Amino acid sequence: MNTEPEAPPANLDQWLSYISRIHPREIELGLARVQQVAVALQLERPAAQVITVAGTNGKGTTVASLEAVLCAQGVSCGSYTSPHIHRFNERIHINGEEASDLDICRAFHAIDKARGQVSLSYFEFATLAALLLMQEAGIAVAILEVGLGGRLDAVNIIDADVSIITSISLDHEDWLGSDRDSIALEKAGILRAGRPFVCGDPNPPSTLLARSLELNCQYYQWQRDFQVMQTSDGNWRWQGRLQTGEPAELEFGPPVGMLPSNVACALQALALLPGRWPAAGAANALQACQVAGRQEWRCDSLTGVPVLLDVAHNPASAGALADCIDEWRSTAVNGGRVTVVLAVMADKKVEDMAVCLQTNTDIWYIAQFDDPRCLDSASLQKRLLESGFELPLKRFESLDAAYREACTQQAAGNLVKDPDTKQLVVVTGSFMTVAVLRNATRNPG
Repeated sequence: MNTEPEAPPANLDQWLSYISRIHPREIELGLARVQQVAVALQLERPAAQVITVAGTNGKGTTVASLEAVLCAQGVSCGSYTSPHIHRFNERIHINGEEASDLDICRAFHAIDKARGQVSLSYFEFATLAALLLMQEAGIAVAILEVGLGGRLDAVNIIDADVSIITSISLDHEDWLGSDRDSIALEKAGILRAGRPFVCGDPNPPSTLLARSLELNCQYYQWQRDFQVMQTSDGNWRWQGRLQTGEPAELEFGPPVGMLPSNVACALQALALLPGRWPAAGAANALQACQVAGRQEWRCDSLTGVPVLLDVAHNPASAGALADCIDEWRSTAVNGGRVTVVLAVMADKKVEDMAVCLQTNTDIWYIAQFDDPRCLDSASLQKRLLESGFELPLKRFESLDAAYREACTQQAAGNLVKDPDTKQLVVVTGSFMTVAVLRNATRNPG
């Protein structure tokens, strides 16, 4: 038996492999372990001002909006998000730039040394690394995205100056509860007494409102205290309030692939952060903002077929994707033709996602990707058919094969009778689905 000590990781890939296998559970909620290591690291606060973002959907676009506006103002800032699409470095930004391999490895080494016998999960390692790099950079504003829930998420060791909850719907029920009231309470764990709370859910559960009232939060509700209106020339006009109660307003071109409620939450949070309003340069920054894999318009690199990438992985986000497809079809000759390429995680309610999407799509190519959490394509087919799914359905063992077949059929015009009919391939189901296929696409320009 080999008793030689394991060699220390020498690069980022080795570090990521190391932190993914040293904890007995992939997910373990709780703050005690991560707080203990934070104290050992002398990690206090990543920035003078902190915005924490929770919610079922829309967290990534809200964070991106916040970051874009702050960078446009010349405000030093950092952001932490999860998961990533292509590279771990995407999770940690300092002043709009991804953290380098060298800096992340250095942070991991410090965390590993400081933790002693304390076991940390992959996400806890990542969170501490982000907080440590932000603190070292001396930034003015930190934007922290909750990974799962809120109350027991590692991000919640930091007190937020402004809290945002974008939306509340059913997802991760095994961890957060089986109804919106229970899930809302978990997300409400990021709220802090007497501090501003921005809510992007149009119909927040009573438990969330009660918790906000109990903590005496300064509560700002989407479509009541702030909103986005479309102007006659197609722009968005955001209207909100400063902490003093004075009105605030900003007009800008609509960002591609972003919901008005999420952008509005970001602007309302900035309006409540002392010294961060008016948001100089915000209009141009927001109009140019685009988040990879969120209603992202691309085209296939080989055939040129239009491709819409979206990480939708629950019924609520599938509904938002359906709205996007509807908008595309409304301008297409003969309503267009839509092929869905789908692979999902085993714990997702794919039947409910299908209900949202099957009325405005034409044929589905279902597959699987190489991850133990992925629902195999045979089980996916069985679940869809048993739920009453009626669209043509083709099953593939490989996600790459499903995508390539979809694009090839579209390019050959085999799915339409009228050559003027526009065609679209929609890739969706999870972050991993988009991650596997995004490199097979390019910008349409």
